[in-house]
Amino acid sequence: MSRIRSLLAFAILMFICNTLGHGLKAQTYSLPNVNTGCPANCRVIPWKAGSDLWNGGNLPNYTSATCTGLAANGTTDDGPAIQACINKASAGTAVFIPAGTYLVNSTVRLRSNVAVRGAGATSTFLNLGSSGGLDTQNFSFDGGSLDPPVTFSTLPSTYTISGTPQKGDTQVTITSGTVNVGDWIKIFGNDDPSLISDTLFDGSSNYHGDFFGDNSGFYLMQQIVQITAKSGNLLTLSRPLYYTPDTTARTVGGPGGSGTRSEPAGAKYNIIHFGTQKAGFENFKVTATGDVGAGQIVRLQGCLFCWVKGVETQTSGSNSESAHIELDESYGAEIRDNYVHDQRSGAGGAGYGIYMQWVNSDHKIENNIVRHTRHEIIFQGGGSGVAILYNYLDDSYTDDLTYNGSARMNHGAHPYMILWEGNVMSHLASDDCWGTSSHQVAFRNWLWGDFTGDWTVPSPGVDAPTPSGSNPGNGFNAVDLYSGQNYFSFVGNVLGRASGNHATWSGATLRSGNAFGTRSNPVVYGLNADAPGSHGTGTCDDIVMTTAPSSDSTVLLHGNYDYKTKGVAFWDGGSNHTLPPSMYYSTKPGYLSGYAWPLEGPEANPTINANAAETCYLNGPAKGAAFNPATCYTGKVSQAQPAPPTNLSGTVN
Repeated sequence: MSRIRSLLAFAILMFICNTLGHGLKAQTYSLPNVNTGCPANCRVIPWKAGSDLWNGGNLPNYTSATCTGLAANGTTDDGPAIQACINKASAGTAVFIPAGTYLVNSTVRLRSNVAVRGAGATSTFLNLGSSGGLDTQNFSFDGGSLDPPVTFSTLPSTYTISGTPQKGDTQVTITSGTVNVGDWIKIFGNDDPSLISDTLFDGSSNYHGDFFGDNSGFYLMQQIVQITAKSGNLLTLSRPLYYTPDTTARTVGGPGGSGTRSEPAGAKYNIIHFGTQKAGFENFKVTATGDVGAGQIVRLQGCLFCWVKGVETQTSGSNSESAHIELDESYGAEIRDNYVHDQRSGAGGAGYGIYMQWVNSDHKIENNIVRHTRHEIIFQGGGSGVAILYNYLDDSYTDDLTYNGSARMNHGAHPYMILWEGNVMSHLASDDCWGTSSHQVAFRNWLWGDFTGDWTVPSPGVDAPTPSGSNPGNGFNAVDLYSGQNYFSFVGNVLGRASGNHATWSGATLRSGNAFGTRSNPVVYGLNADAPGSHGTGTCDDIVMTTAPSSDSTVLLHGNYDYKTKGVAFWDGGSNHTLPPSMYYSTKPGYLSGYAWPLEGPEANPTINANAAETCYLNGPAKGAAFNPATCYTGKVSQAQPAPPTNLSGTVN
């Protein structure tokens, strides 16, 4: 089990004897982390996420109880019977769905301390009808899940915090509201115009969207924490504050671009009640054989310490908001060892892979394969402290097949303090549609700026279109930061590919505002893309930042190897520093046993390796074989599951 690198350990200077033998030492490079230096010099936090927060780095292994009374004929809706088993299950139980094919044409909802477990992605098959879905208990912004409640597009009521809390603080003093030890709260400040702007060009929406924050369009930079101790009104928090809340009174744009609203001075909080805790989906394949429209295949809403592990999801719905795995208003989830692929539609807003909406904190998204989606991993709304580690993301595309799809560090306001590490992916972007983002770190990823071009749709295709191998023709960018995306750090990454794909990196542009690089003229760093005044067509790209600096002026580029210069072009912060193997792990995680460490980086001009997720894909689905995490991954996902000793009746009363 790997220990997490603490903030102190990360900040301490490590010294390594150099190879010249004259006694000098090479200083290990650390990103700026002066908590009082916000916004420019507070770029890291002590990332700790998923089960590392609450279960020693491993997901629970609940005792199986077989769900009986299932039709298992692929035509009778087994959703109600599975729900009946969940409802009867004791705490610490995994409802076991034996090998077979099951139609689910209703919403199956998890309960706290209960998992749904299959016999494996090659044995247990759940086919979703058009009304089917795998979900958690309902979360309602105005129905008891938040205190005070929040109404869509309305400036929320809040409780207040005294003084001026700072990044790194572990205690705050409240001046209103009543909380107890063990409660969960969300801490936030106002919408700081140095990061967030309401300037309008299309007149129909404020820059940050009307449905971000707590589904209100206000108070966009939020962090979820637990109260671990209390002395009077002094609260001790489970995690340090990730950013200094803005406490200055602000006037911000109103809903739908109409009028203004006043955010009062001071830091704020509200209480969050999670409807589902310590629950998960494990070890099966689920296909939306019916068009779920704007629905999700798996959704974790209002979920505390929940997970999706060893699951294959196939064929998302055809409408906007459709997604494979969605996380809403949740904390500490772990999404790992899954295979997420194929979409009915890659139109705007559709076909998302792993999708975070509204406010989420401290999730771990690790060792997943995501392919044939519009955006493989995407923040559509805020988030903080999320760690996206060692995933393989490739061959995504838009509906017209012209654009090289991407993972999106931002597609709505305002994710911050997010770590992207060890991922192998085709294209990474942070766009200016519907909002801003800041303070994200991309460390030791391999960002191709290209795609493989394997457009095979696995059987059954189930309405998933097969794109043409001659497309896409643009979006050949390794990195894209559109306007309004600030204080990003790219350190130790490899950008581009030597050969064997579609982009000609000898003809690349190194640093440009072009977000639509072509095969013959790809772009290494697309910075401040879609700058103000470049559209004028009434789209969300016309909503531009005027109060924040440009993305190009705030980005930190250090030690990234690129295939245009065939070397490191930028050493922001000082040249020739040694980089640590990881910002998240102090030692190599077990599932990477046998792999190079670090996997990617500028060393060896450069160091490039497939990670475990890519290897799993290449040895399995790429060869036409079924996805079998029990054999293609090592480590956590292949742990032996307890035999099902008891039965649960699936009889619906």
